[in-house]
Amino acid sequence: MNGWLDTLKSYLGITSGEGKVSADKKPDAVLTKQPIVRVKTKQENPKEIKIVKELTDNQIQINEQRKKYITETKNSDYTVKKGDTISDIAEKFGVEVRSILILNGINYENRNKLKIGQVLKIPPTKKISGVKNLADVAKSMGVSEDFIKRLKRIEDGAKLKENQFHNTPYKDDAGVLTIGVGHVLKAGEPKQLTNEQVCALLAKDLLKMEDNLKAYLGEKTYNDLPQPLKEALLDITFNKGLDIIDKTEGLKYCLKEGKWEAAINKFTHVKSMKTGEEMSGLCKRRLLDISVACKMYNGKIPQSNINTAQQIYDKGIAFLRKKDNFANILPGFNKDVESYFGKGIIKLTTK
Repeated sequence: MNGWLDTLKSYLGITSGEGKVSADKKPDAVLTKQPIVRVKTKQENPKEIKIVKELTDNQIQINEQRKKYITETKNSDYTVKKGDTISDIAEKFGVEVRSILILNGINYENRNKLKIGQVLKIPPTKKISGVKNLADVAKSMGVSEDFIKRLKRIEDGAKLKENQFHNTPYKDDAGVLTIGVGHVLKAGEPKQLTNEQVCALLAKDLLKMEDNLKAYLGEKTYNDLPQPLKEALLDITFNKGLDIIDKTEGLKYCLKEGKWEAAINKFTHVKSMKTGEEMSGLCKRRLLDISVACKMYNGKIPQSNINTAQQIYDKGIAFLRKKDNFANILPGFNKDVESYFGKGIIKLTTK
């Protein structure tokens, strides 16, 4: 009856009794007391949006559209000469300091320790052209036009309409000389801009912010971010520079590990870079950033993110109360916050 089985054993070279464990004999693994290895699996938040491993058709289309506005030019290596600084070299090639440092494996803290004769790899130079309006700014950056309009509004305040721009220098709330949409005016830069030039300058500034974020996080990590989170990080960097993200403990880790909810809860920096004081205007700016990032949840904002936003709102109100015209500016503050989140998400103070 078992003839076919015996024939198979003979063919495989198995003698009778092999492959069995008798009652008085244990497997080799047990006899040698090999430890059982338990692999600790990574626990995931079921509500967390997972990292997208492949580009969607929409993202491919966005990237192709950006190529119509952005050109890249490859750069040769550069040999450091006497008197060179990393800032001078970056300006010479029209690239960002951090991009050079990351490409060459140099820590930011050692940026001023270049040696004569040192050879540096230089990242490609990117240039934006064909930007004539806010819609073009959005397309060139691969972001939503709504985000660009919100960024402009919070930079301009309620002073200007959507189609109006700061064509000449003005001082922002922190007393910094500014032109266009939040562009800090540097020595030698033009003090009279057309609307098209303002929009082109905004696109150029945002591209620099994106390059800094890619250098800091790694291009793959940045590309894997949900689009609303990219937009929020662009605004934070545009508003306060990359140092804010770098100095926010745990934010980089959360972004690289795909812990989006936790990352959004770290959008809490509301101190002025100039004075070190916390400001109501920066509270409102962080509320904008949280609301932009939370668009990834399609209306189902995690409670922890709502709690963080509420805390920032309450802090902003506390700062506003110190002002003599609190009653006059409160309605406008509340109107903006409600426009970010919708009605009923944030509990607003009315008096």
